[in-house]
Amino acid sequence: MSGQFITIEGIECVGKSTNAKFIEDALNKKGYKTLVTREPGGSGVGEKIRNILLFEKKDTLSPMTELLLLFAAREKHINEIIKPALNNGTWVICDRFTDASFAYQG
Repeated sequence: MSGQFITIEGIECVGKSTNAKFIEDALNKKGYKTLVTREPGGSGVGEKIRNILLFEKKDTLSPMTELLLLFAAREKHINEIIKPALNNGTWVICDRFTDASFAYQG
């Protein structure tokens, strides 16, 4: 059986991580394997890109550069973390995904 993919979207400090943990605990109690991950981040390269996006001076990255960095991080995240977990029957709970990209990058 393949896993399911759940995303949690929202602005900063509204409880996305708290809700991800709540969902993880509920699924684990029902016997499901779970993985909680996040974007940007979630993979080795993704975490490095996350640090660039969060801590680089805002005027040094154009909106297009930010978007392309996010897409690079997402490609690694999907292919190295999310797809293998789903194929293994794991339920993946992701703190932000494509909706956040539309909201932040337009």
